[in-house]
Amino acid sequence: MKKLHRNIKAKLNRDYSKILHQFCNEKNYSGVLLVDYGTYDDLLYKNETNIIAPIPQQLNYQDKIIVAPSVNEHNTTVALEYGSLFAVIHMLENQHGEIEELEPGYSIITINYLCQLTDDIVNGKQEQLRFILPPPKNLQ
Repeated sequence: MKKLHRNIKAKLNRDYSKILHQFCNEKNYSGVLLVDYGTYDDLLYKNETNIIAPIPQQLNYQDKIIVAPSVNEHNTTVALEYGSLFAVIHMLENQHGEIEELEPGYSIITINYLCQLTDDIVNGKQEQLRFILPPPKNLQ
């Protein structure tokens, strides 16, 4: 019983950040965006499509990013779970305060949900689904 309890406790304290970054590199995804769990829940359960985040590396239309819920522990951001795969639809950069009421150095990223990441997908036991997105309406 103690061993089972220890395993459960270890799993609860697991940091998925390193695994997610390795997975991104293997799949040529643009990166991992760690957000607080409230923002992550809004993306999944309230069908939000925009996220405010520090300006990441240059993102292009249809780049795929992983968004994962996280917490800060001992001045380190720790991913709580694998999170989900999203495609980038659009990004507005706010380098020097061009967007009113948005802190300089932050961006507004419009994303589209693709799939929930699981152990099987991340460990290569299950092939992830292929997604082909239509072009965004503002480019037609």
